[in-house]
This record gives sequence, C-alpha cells and structure tokens, in this order.
Amino acid sequence: MIHYGKHSVTKRALESLKKKIGDHNFILINNMPDDISKLVKIIPNTQLIDNRENLGFARAVNQGITLAFADKTVTHIMLLNNDLEITYGTFTQLLQTYTKHKSAGIVTPVLNHSGNQYDWGGKYSRLTALVKHTNWENKPKTILSVDHVAGAAMLISRTLVNKIGLFDERFFLYYEDLDFCLRTQEAGFTIHINPQVVAKHALSAGTTSLKRTIYQWKSHILFVAKYLPKQALPTAILTDIIFYPLITLKSLLVR
Repeated sequence: MIHYGKHSVTKRALESLKKKIGDHNFILINNMPDDISKLVKIIPNTQLIDNRENLGFARAVNQGITLAFADKTVTHIMLLNNDLEITYGTFTQLLQTYTKHKSAGIVTPVLNHSGNQYDWGGKYSRLTALVKHTNWENKPKTILSVDHVAGAAMLISRTLVNKIGLFDERFFLYYEDLDFCLRTQEAGFTIHINPQVVAKHALSAGTTSLKRTIYQWKSHILFVAKYLPKQALPTAILTDIIFYPLITLKSLLVR
C-alpha cells in the first residue's frame, strides 16, 4: 500500500485491512514527506519503504513488488490503494481464482464506487487510447474476464512479473495499469474480476481534481507515444489536443 495524501485516509484503510490480512506479509510505502511511524504500527510486522517524497505510483509499486518477491516463497502480491477498503470476502478467495483459471495473471475484487456502483472492468479503445469502465448497481454473479482493471486493487502473480517485468515507471501516475494490463494480455495471460470479494473505493482521495487531470493528460501522451505504431490512431492524438484541455479548464473553473 502506498501512503499518499491525508493520514486519516491511510489510517482508515490500514485499520480495515488489519481485520482481513491474516498471516500475509504487509508492505507500506511512504510517498509523502511525513513521519508515518504511527501508521506503521497499525498492522504488526509491517515492512516500511520510507521514500519521504512522491516517486509516483509505478515506481513505488515496483519497490513493493521487488521487496515482496525477494522472498522466494512469495507467489503473489496484492496492490492496494490507501483509499480502499475490503468490505466483503477474503484474499484467499482471490488466490483461488488462479486455481480455476490457469492462464490468470491478474485478479481483482469488484470495486464499489460511491456506495451503489460496481465496476465490471474496462474496455480499451484503440481509437482514443482511453478506457471506458462499465458500472452497474449490482455486482457480477460469476468471475469475469476483462481487458482492464484498475491498479487500485490488483493481485499479481510472480509468474506474470517474471514474464513481462515490472510497471513502466515512465508513467508517474495513471495509465501504468492500462499499460500493465495490455502487456499481460500480449504475453498470453488473462485478467479476471472475482465478485466473491468487494472493495469499497473512495476514488482518488489523495489528489485534487485538477492534479488528477494533469497527471492523466501527461500519462496519456506517453501512452499514445508508446503504443501509436501498432494500436493508436490519430484520434488518440486529438484526445490530447481537445479532450484533456477541456477537462483541465473545467477543473480550473469549478475550484
């Protein structure tokens, strides 16, 4: 878990996770110039990566993955946002998905947004290089195979990381999960959402609307540059010329 933003947000997530973590190991990564010694004590035997600065999501996640997989007995690692709470189900149920789906590389819980919207996964558009997620008022009844899941709650196998490598650190924030999902599928692995586990997600609790938009805009430009030769069309470039400037202007006007 990466600590970024308010202490109260991370504290709430840790106190909730303490009830669910069982005998699994836990790593907390500090991407703020804060003393988080009190947060480290919430879950016993927490391993701390104390950056004391914002290194970005992908780089911080890679630090956690590298530390976790230094233990050769660890077969999977779960990425969890600090604005997320597992409200139903267990990590064991997520792990069991790999037994049912031998090709699985990534498994996630169902994300519950705003209390009454369940995220059924995203569909990647090669026209705009954007992802559109489907949200319903009910969660799916069976395990789904999808194109994209958010990095907010992502169970990743060591086998997958050995095959495709870590997250692309050129993406400071946003699009690193889409890039990782595309690389997962290109390597022949599948991505699944297990509705037996639900995670309540307070969307982007650590950043402002304007900051989110700017990060998304920059990362989209990088993503288009990376995938343009084989996947994106000129319409993706128009997204950077028209769509994101308009969203940025809207963010400025509503401040």
